Amino acid sequence: MKRTISVLAVTTGVLGATLTGIGPASAATPIVDCSTGGYTRVLTSYVPTNVQRPAVDGHSYNIGGPLAYTYEVCLDIPDTSTFTIEVRIWNNGTQTVFVDDRPGDKVFRYSLDPNSFWQVYGTMTGPDSTYIYYTWNEKQIQA
Repeated sequence: MKRTISVLAVTTGVLGATLTGIGPASAATPIVDCSTGGYTRVLTSYVPTNVQRPAVDGHSYNIGGPLAYTYEVCLDIPDTSTFTIEVRIWNNGTQTVFVDDRPGDKVFRYSLDPNSFWQVYGTMTGPDSTYIYYTWNEKQIQA
């Protein structure tokens, strides 16, 4: 993914628990293809560079039900960027935080115990004063 837009274009045009990497993201690894994973939820959005943003998964917060679930996420981002993902999970008074800061496109999974509450934050690297597009592909698997 290789699109960037300037801050001026955005402001004038648009005002308005465990996490595990599935494989390393490096030049020696195969290309990550998010279109082949059977993902049931796809979000295309953008974030400002070099600042942490909440809700990069499209939800301000998430509340789990009585079953345990695993989420698999495939991120499609510009090849020259790193999208650091932080999942903050609360369950029975305990908070767990995991950070995945591998560069480029990546696939990762995180598992939730029943009745968990979680939030997803992200920081995209890139030139200052720029918004960078990303695509969040997600599927839920009952544990």
